[in-house]
Amino acid sequence: MGENLQFILEMMDLAWFAAIAIRALSWVMLCRGPVWRWSRPGRAAAETLLLAAVIGMGMFLIGLAGAFRLNLLSQIALHGAVGAVQLHFCSQCSKKSKLVMWCSMLAGSCTIISISGQCSFLVGEFISTGAAEGAARTAVLLLMLPLAVYLHSFSLQEYEQVPASGLAAILIGDVSILSMTVLEVLWANADYRITVTFLVAYVFILGMVAAAMQGLHDMCAEQTKIVDLQAERQRLHSERELARMMGENLEDLRSIRHDLKNQYSYMQILLSQRRYGELEEYFRQSSEHLLPQLGRFIDCGNRPVNTVLNMEFAKARKENVAFTHQLVVPPVLPFSEDDLCAALTNLLDNAIEECARLLRAGRTDVSLRLEIYPQKSYLFILCRNTSDRTELTRSGRGLRTTKGDDRLHGYGTRIITKVAEKYNGCAEFGLSGGMFVAKLLLDMTVEERV
Repeated sequence: MGENLQFILEMMDLAWFAAIAIRALSWVMLCRGPVWRWSRPGRAAAETLLLAAVIGMGMFLIGLAGAFRLNLLSQIALHGAVGAVQLHFCSQCSKKSKLVMWCSMLAGSCTIISISGQCSFLVGEFISTGAAEGAARTAVLLLMLPLAVYLHSFSLQEYEQVPASGLAAILIGDVSILSMTVLEVLWANADYRITVTFLVAYVFILGMVAAAMQGLHDMCAEQTKIVDLQAERQRLHSERELARMMGENLEDLRSIRHDLKNQYSYMQILLSQRRYGELEEYFRQSSEHLLPQLGRFIDCGNRPVNTVLNMEFAKARKENVAFTHQLVVPPVLPFSEDDLCAALTNLLDNAIEECARLLRAGRTDVSLRLEIYPQKSYLFILCRNTSDRTELTRSGRGLRTTKGDDRLHGYGTRIITKVAEKYNGCAEFGLSGGMFVAKLLLDMTVEERV
């Protein structure tokens, strides 16, 4: 024990304390990003000091334990445990993101620590021992800080769907680095050729893992862009459909205006000639012709919702889909019209398409029902339509499409879910009694998030 204590005291130089501070700061920066972006710098500094104290005390106790190889492996375990606790309590990321960040940071840190030791050995072997070794070791360890910032920026937290194959590639690379670290500890040798071999291997593998991390991040970014573009495409399609309907309505209004002139003239003639019986019959016939036309339009008291629902109602009528509704919509809603249009359009488009497909297949019991009403501080939207599906396949935060090309389709439920989460709500999709049921909650107390 005395020899171990003397060895530890000899190792506790300025470079030793710098290494502890760098390790602690790297985990804090992994959670909070670069120092200049810390929202609560005092708390982050306190976390850094606490982690440094825990790491320093842990390394001191491990050093007293004895065997060199066991010490190095224990230090890796201590480093991983401290990082896991920091991510668990101080990071707002999802569990999946925390796992990738922790594993990548631990593997990268072990790589940098090993590279620093190898550089320190080579400096002592060919240049000078003492302070030069410590300076080389500290300079390489500083790479842990940009590594932490890099991994923080590629945390994958903002993306709804992360390919499992990409995650596997990153985790396999991280495990490979950790395995090499263990092998290096077990096969430690003073031969500089082995040291250089490990050094080169570490650098290349670390670069491969970093490239894989960025590649996966870019894949997720592309997926998100596709969802946004699909939403924009849906909005433009809705606007074109609305413009077409407005043109048709304008023609109808012109026709009605022309007819009304003739009708007023005819009614004046009947009234002047006191042919009241014929005038009453004429009114009855006019009412029978006009009321069904008025019943073809939806008016729930909210202009944007009226616009979308009348457009979708026209689509359903064109496909001979029975469309019933129960609407209690506040006249003013805090949601963006584009978001509300995207959610309702995707809900009803999917339902109408499925009902039309079933009608073409010979089904007669096909129906579609929409309900919208306030539920406490939320706006509740329920859409039910006849379905022949027996199960639903999840894909990210949406459903996998039943259409042939899932690269061009299947984004509707993701767009709906994204709108729900934007307004502190949720979206739920399920099957019940031969019906596909979609439920959407939107918090009416949440302002639109840019």
